[in-house]
Amino acid sequence: MGKDKKQLPDSWGGRMKEWGGGDFTFLSSDGEAIIFIVVGLPQQMESNYKGKIQQRIGCPVVTDTGYQLYICGKRVARKLAKFEKQFETSAFMVVRHGAEGDVNAKYDVKPLPEKETYSALMKIKEQDFKPK
Repeated sequence: MGKDKKQLPDSWGGRMKEWGGGDFTFLSSDGEAIIFIVVGLPQQMESNYKGKIQQRIGCPVVTDTGYQLYICGKRVARKLAKFEKQFETSAFMVVRHGAEGDVNAKYDVKPLPEKETYSALMKIKEQDFKPK
């Protein structure tokens, strides 16, 4: 292990102490929605589920509860990317349409026209989000 690499603790508790806490969210039920502003670039994430590699996108966002990593599929992330020019001026809402576990669920992604929502989330961002 190189000198610049720090060895991680060999326990869950130790690693969580090292990494700190974090909040994440995803939509799993029909009609569930999230309202947010985008605060960073997306990150591709991989996991192993039932022996199959799954890819998801982690989107750094701020909601009314503070900073969160919104986990979504590539379809939703591509829809959101179409609005990238509005990330600095608009809040967004994503709504899921489809039963829990439905891999063919549909998602509505749209910018919100109310500037008050964007302003309120920006105030939360200033208090809660500390970019590196």
